[in-house]
Amino acid sequence: MSGQNNKRIAKNTLFLYIRMAIVMAINLYVTRVVLDVLGVSDYGVYNVVCGFVSMFGFLNTSMAQGIQRFYNYELGKNGEGADVKVYNTALIIQLVLAVGIVILTETIGLWYVNTKMVISPERIVAANWIFQFSVLSLVFVIMQIPYSAAILAYERMDYYAVVSIIDAVMKLAIVIILPHLPGDSLIFYGLLMMAISIIDFILYSVYCRKKFHHLKFKKVFDSSLFKSMMSFSGWNLFGTFAYVVVKGQGVNVLINTFFGTVVNAANGIATQISSAIQTFAANIVLAFKPQLTQSYAMGDYSRAINLMFSMSKIAYTLMCVIAIPIMVEMDYVLTLWLSSNIPTYTHSFANLTIIATMIGILNTPITQMIHASGQMKKYQIATSIVICSILPISWLFLKLGYGATSVFVITIIIMVINQVVSLQVLHSIFKLSVTKYIKEVVIPCIIITIIPLFVVLSTSNAIGSSSIWTFIVVTIVNLLAVGISFYLTLNSAEKQIIQSYIVKIKNKIC
Repeated sequence: MSGQNNKRIAKNTLFLYIRMAIVMAINLYVTRVVLDVLGVSDYGVYNVVCGFVSMFGFLNTSMAQGIQRFYNYELGKNGEGADVKVYNTALIIQLVLAVGIVILTETIGLWYVNTKMVISPERIVAANWIFQFSVLSLVFVIMQIPYSAAILAYERMDYYAVVSIIDAVMKLAIVIILPHLPGDSLIFYGLLMMAISIIDFILYSVYCRKKFHHLKFKKVFDSSLFKSMMSFSGWNLFGTFAYVVVKGQGVNVLINTFFGTVVNAANGIATQISSAIQTFAANIVLAFKPQLTQSYAMGDYSRAINLMFSMSKIAYTLMCVIAIPIMVEMDYVLTLWLSSNIPTYTHSFANLTIIATMIGILNTPITQMIHASGQMKKYQIATSIVICSILPISWLFLKLGYGATSVFVITIIIMVINQVVSLQVLHSIFKLSVTKYIKEVVIPCIIITIIPLFVVLSTSNAIGSSSIWTFIVVTIVNLLAVGISFYLTLNSAEKQIIQSYIVKIKNKIC
């Protein structure tokens, strides 16, 4: 059974990486065209307004993680059919949540955008249109969760990948037609992006209704499950608030307050680069997540912990594959991508954000173990306090006259502290050996970072000039160095698994 599950993880990972390659390529091109069409200032307006609206979506993010967890848990513990009550309860929760978020955004949110946000007076009208489109988009994203969570719980990664690719293609179509539309390009862009959210909702909901016939809404309210889901999501809310509101959009709003929309544009581009790199690694987390939760639900704690270790090391390794050459050749990458239209601070923001993301990817498997257990209180309180400290400390340093990059340096330091705190909490819940974690995860990740970075920097300095060929050579050298480093860090059991797969492939070829 374990072998079949591992094959399913490999298959789903393949689908997710095909999706990622296509989506990433399209999104990189889309960003360049949108930046050219809108200009740096309008791109910054779009980034900060949409980001501000997404802050209110932290409630949805928390509920989405809870819904996903309960789908996986019920399937692992009670089998197919047990998830019907999760589906019904999720629909009710998300509907109430959507109404609540609309009330919050149309009162507090609208007031902030029009009175506190640093936007040129002549772009206030456009900013308000973008705000309304973003609110409607968020509503459809909220109502999509019960369907997309079911698709992920049943590990239908092929369809999930297809919808993501369709989403990216539609965004590509928007940037192709955007320069030819009359009127305000920023307003039209917001309108068309909202339309994509509606189409995504339709694609997910129709698929669920056709493929999962047992998932039908019934006028039956399971108060016990409702309380469990709200309790889980309630504690998870602390962590979501810390990461989405404070670390993510809170920092973006802080930058807007001190430096304006042009620097927001630089932060938006840096965030997109780091998000693309994170997606490269997060796909493996997405593939592992259902089985980690289901293993825990079945009482197979040993496999759950081994999956967490494997998830940590593989996800970090995959980040190094793409992050190291991009960081070393960042000037060339930005010029190739955006030509000369590069906002100030983009280079330093991008590299510092990537470092913070690389640290953060190691925290994700720990969080998944906590989610699987449902023991959220201690973990969420401790880590939320740590992450929330980013905003006041950053504000203090900016008030003292430090530059915009200080915010990202502070974020990196806090992320390291958060990893230590997270590990200690996990140890207190599972009695997990910290020494084993350091040996199996931390030390290998340090090796996988240092050796390739040294080799790539040496190669780049030896070549000298930056060009497409330099980047290709550096990328190939890094891939080899990361691969060798990763193999050196494998334990004997992991090496035997890889060797057995190689033998199977060899026998099939021969």
